[in-house]
Amino acid sequence: MSAKLYRRLGIVGLFCSLLTACASKVPMELRQQIPNAPPQGQVQSEPGRYLGQEVRWGGEILGLRNGVDSTELEIFGRALFNDGEPRTDGGDGVRFIARVRGFLDPAEYRPEKRITVRGRLDEAVTRPVGEFPYLYPVVNVEVFHLWPKFEPPPQAIWVQDPFYDPWWPWRPYPYRPHRW
Repeated sequence: MSAKLYRRLGIVGLFCSLLTACASKVPMELRQQIPNAPPQGQVQSEPGRYLGQEVRWGGEILGLRNGVDSTELEIFGRALFNDGEPRTDGGDGVRFIARVRGFLDPAEYRPEKRITVRGRLDEAVTRPVGEFPYLYPVVNVEVFHLWPKFEPPPQAIWVQDPFYDPWWPWRPYPYRPHRW
């Protein structure tokens, strides 16, 4: 092979490696929807019916409790975009507990951050929210992803085009150039 061909292959290889460096860090398991997965509201109303079923849920972290061999995240459930990212509003308004094996640092997994989890449903747990006993669905997490802070897109700034003429080329009046 000639040196030109090696150079071209090298450039293509470099370009491909740059593209993969920009690829998403979200695990594939979280980007794929689960067919026939129950919504959070149904699981909260009938938790025993869905034991062991796989779900992909997400939302905002409300609190964290580290145990001896696992960490429990209290999450306010939100609807998910197609790629698995939690929306900033909407959803069933159900809190759930995500049980993750190992230790999670409370400084990193702090309240108001968004997370998506995928795992199997376990026995529901009743804990107080204020004085009210609340039934939490529990997910034994297999895969999870902590999302960066949501930044809304910037508002468009409308700039008037100085050369815009809404009547061109059908003017109701004769054209007279401006004198500056």
